[in-house]
Amino acid sequence: MKKLFIQFYLLLFVCFLVMAMLVGLVYKFTAERAGRQSMDDLMKSSLYLMRSELREIPPRDWNKTIDNLELNLSFKLHIEPMSKYQLQLDAVTLRRLRAGEIVALDDEYTFLQHIPRSHYVLAVGPIPYLFFLHEMRILDIVLLAFIGISLALPVFIWMRPHWKDMLRLETAAQRFGQGHLNERIHFDSASSLLRLGVAFNQMADNINTLVASKKQLIDGIAHELRTPLVRLRYRLEMSDNLTEAEAAALNRDIGQLESLIEELLTYARLDRPKVDLNLQSLDLAEWLQERLDDIRTLHPAFAIELDMPQRHNTGVADTRLMERVLDNLVNNALRYASERLRISLWFDGTTACLQVEDDGPGIPLDERERVFEPFVRLDPSRDRATGGCGLGLAIVHSVAQAFNGYVLIDASPLGGASVRFCWPVDLPLSSSTGAA
Repeated sequence: MKKLFIQFYLLLFVCFLVMAMLVGLVYKFTAERAGRQSMDDLMKSSLYLMRSELREIPPRDWNKTIDNLELNLSFKLHIEPMSKYQLQLDAVTLRRLRAGEIVALDDEYTFLQHIPRSHYVLAVGPIPYLFFLHEMRILDIVLLAFIGISLALPVFIWMRPHWKDMLRLETAAQRFGQGHLNERIHFDSASSLLRLGVAFNQMADNINTLVASKKQLIDGIAHELRTPLVRLRYRLEMSDNLTEAEAAALNRDIGQLESLIEELLTYARLDRPKVDLNLQSLDLAEWLQERLDDIRTLHPAFAIELDMPQRHNTGVADTRLMERVLDNLVNNALRYASERLRISLWFDGTTACLQVEDDGPGIPLDERERVFEPFVRLDPSRDRATGGCGLGLAIVHSVAQAFNGYVLIDASPLGGASVRFCWPVDLPLSSSTGAA
């Protein structure tokens, strides 16, 4: 609110200040100018009469005459030697004074005029009118400052309810973005943001409907696909007319379809603003060692190395999703590796990193971001046609978002690709968390 208040207040105050300056300029070039001209004419006439009066009187009687004149005036008259002002006035002003012109001392609100055929000047002042004009300038500044301060109060009073409604709308939008799809907002009928609140609720209803429809569609497709697959596998087992090679090929195809369905369901569960996580504290090194033993048993043809620390291996993670991350990274590496893989685990402060490298052709720099998109596969010339549907790295990326972590792809010293999965190991032990 501070920024919005300052911007609106400064805009209002600058507009007011410009209008006040325009009015002041009009006053300066009309009323004040006319008053100054009248004051100059009055001083010229008065000083001319005083000089004429003093001209006929001997200098020794000037002060007595001045005292008599002061009784009928609102300002003081006194006679001063010209030498008193020689240091105070510059050369040009001093020449004007000796020539008989009226010279004004603005700082002292006084007028000076030389008395002919003498070394004296007639000083008139201080003039109350000039002092009043000076005080008016100070008063104008004080008045502008007071008006500027007083403008802040109505601006704040007007803006406060709007700001409170905006904060409510911002909070509702944040909660909706965090996965609370039932979040709605209701403004009072007098609120200026009423129509915006209605539009937000309509948008939330439409998004909620789309999400529910998507979930229902995926669940329905998975169910409809699994039913004929089960029947097909059953009939395959009952068939005696297939050779062993044909039966193995059919079983492999069915296994790939089942894997695809499982990947689709996993990705659908992760592709939400809020992902349910079962976080727990575990020894990551021990967990990785157990998984590596299974991987080596399933893929004996590959040399799989393990590099991880020997202590301080405890971290927080969802075991089920971490297994899916490791399986997808390893399967992706095996699909392109020649004969060698390296799995690494290390800690950088409160961040743990799981990295899988291979000695395959690698991933081109311009495709390292694109491979995280669902159903994106590398160019067929670099694909061995060994399976895969393009969801493995997309699932890894979604898990990283759910963990508030990240995934990086780089070139490996082994010659192929290096995929690094990093996440904070100090996640709060709760049943669910929002995606980053």
